[in-house]
Amino acid sequence: MTTIQLKYITNEEIQVLQTELHEYQNTLATHLKSQSDFLNAIIYIDLALRLWFNFRSKVENQQPKKGYSITLKASEAAVLLKACLWENQNNGTFERNVKTKLSLFLDQQLKSLSV
Repeated sequence: MTTIQLKYITNEEIQVLQTELHEYQNTLATHLKSQSDFLNAIIYIDLALRLWFNFRSKVENQQPKKGYSITLKASEAAVLLKACLWENQNNGTFERNVKTKLSLFLDQQLKSLSV
């Protein structure tokens, strides 16, 4: 399976992503309208929760001097991209900038995957 590597991610950026994933999965769980929405939400919530725990373990460990390097599967990168593209009204400028930076990178990487 093809992977996508995020490099030089700071501790603060990981915390922003972790918060966004948590809020995104909570929003998905509360806005289900049909059975297909329900099945898709289960997949997204499962992957988002897995990423949340992955980011949590990185935050709890000591931060490298040059930032974190995170390897994502294509499905995890797609869920992270959806979370970054999700409009959260509670975001400040820093959070929006982190989400924009990563969404542009993830979009480019996902489009360039050879399947």
